Amino acid sequence: MRLLKNFKKLKASSLVESVIAIAIISICVLVVFMAYLNVINLNKSVYYYKAKHTVEFLTHESIEQQDYEDDVFKYRGYTVTKKVTINKEDQVVLLSFFIKTGHNEYQINKLIPYNE
Repeated sequence: MRLLKNFKKLKASSLVESVIAIAIISICVLVVFMAYLNVINLNKSVYYYKAKHTVEFLTHESIEQQDYEDDVFKYRGYTVTKKVTINKEDQVVLLSFFIKTGHNEYQINKLIPYNE
């Protein structure tokens, strides 16, 4: 009995404080759940990001070497197909890269200046 008397009595919280606490916790759980679902729903593989990096490299290489020809690049896990459209009136080149990774296909377009 003596041990029970040593504990101090805690004041009870009100109903409003409890509802506010539950609301804050619910919002935090919702935000975490939505972030989790966004990560899970990404259907892009590692090969997609490797191919995207390759497209950037091929774009810079085309600008430096002025290589305006269609080409196919095969890598392990993905294939990049480059299609070139030259518009001499506007002095631009449209580079269309088609990425194929497994069963998925993506297209990335790059517009670069055309120098004769």
